Amino acid sequence: MQALLTPSITSLPPRPACLVFYTGDACDQSIQQYNLIVAERKQQEWEVRVAGPLQQQIADQQKQIADQQAQIKALQLTIESQTMTVLQREARDRASLDILGAILGVGLAFLVAFASFRRLARNTSVLNPEPERSLAARAGR
Repeated sequence: MQALLTPSITSLPPRPACLVFYTGDACDQSIQQYNLIVAERKQQEWEVRVAGPLQQQIADQQKQIADQQAQIKALQLTIESQTMTVLQREARDRASLDILGAILGVGLAFLVAFASFRRLARNTSVLNPEPERSLAARAGR
């Protein structure tokens, strides 16, 4: 944060108590210098009165911005962790479905192969006795 700038207020010297005889004499110069110091003092007082609260307001807003940035970072971290959790869960669910599909596919393939084998075995046993009967029938003739 930027440091608050508070101008140091100069103290006023005593007002010259001399008489001006002509423009530019020592008394006139000291009075002009005194008036310049008074004007600077008024400027400083005005800056303190006006700029002081504004500087405090700026400092408060900078603190608020820093707090909000910290909250944003915390929320971003929370979102990232939740996103990772969801992605991991989806990956596990997808893997589970893939494994289940593979198991069902292998089971179905096994049932089809088993049914096909039984059908072939049944058809083969039905076909074999007929040629034997036909051979026996030919031999018996």
